[in-house]
Amino acid sequence: MTVAKLGISFPEKLVEEIDRLSKGLKKSRSEVVRDAITKMINDYKRQEAIEKAEKIYKEIAEDDKRLSEDFLSICAEPVYIYKVKKKAKKR
Repeated sequence: MTVAKLGISFPEKLVEEIDRLSKGLKKSRSEVVRDAITKMINDYKRQEAIEKAEKIYKEIAEDDKRLSEDFLSICAEPVYIYKVKKKAKKR
């Protein structure tokens, strides 16, 4: 994996938290920050996918409602039954 170096400024308190966390996890600062950013990006992508799915399901539900209303209006129309007279058999 190719690695790019970034110069990022953090508030002092956040750096202290990162240092405490990296010591507890036995990871470098870079690993802790990389893991946190990776998790944030994955969470963001997951949330986008969920929102997109919710939108699609909402559209499907609206379409289903329209279709069922159309179907009910068709079912409410009177139905005429036409009987066909059978021809008498010739002997």
